[in-house]
Amino acid sequence: MSVGERRSREMMQQDLMDIGVWLVEHPAAATKNLEPIRSAKSLQPGVYYNMGTGMVDRIFTPQRVALGHKMFRISTDPATPAEEIRRTALEGKTKWRQGS
Repeated sequence: MSVGERRSREMMQQDLMDIGVWLVEHPAAATKNLEPIRSAKSLQPGVYYNMGTGMVDRIFTPQRVALGHKMFRISTDPATPAEEIRRTALEGKTKWRQGS
């Protein structure tokens, strides 16, 4: 892995951490702008915000989750660019809400 690739990955991870910090500081934004995952026992691939940990994570394969979790779906595509994730978290505009 080249230095450029490593730096790019670190920047993407830092972007997700910054979004998580913003959501922790503005908890009403998560409930207003993001789709809550209430009764799921497993998460499908996508980008999720975990209100309990304050982390924004990309999930590439289905994963089991603990009971009582407070998770919010940001995107159904784990490859969503960080800028689109930020825009969704801040403004609440998502592809899955357009048809509903």
